[in-house]
Amino acid sequence: MSNEPHSPTRQFSRFWYLGFLGLIGFAELPSVISFFQGTHSAWALTGLLWFLWFSHFIPQKSTPVA
Repeated sequence: MSNEPHSPTRQFSRFWYLGFLGLIGFAELPSVISFFQGTHSAWALTGLLWFLWFSHFIPQKSTPVA
């Protein structure tokens, strides 16, 4: 045993596999780019919302149970 305080460990979200849905955002990227070029409506920006699914890949802090 060491006298060092326990650092919080990190673990993936329970639904980490949903992060793969963020890959759909890359398919929507051409329409988002064309919005900034002036050829698509503002609704094309909703394609950026797919990238929010990548947040499921971010590990969460978990405290060890004593």
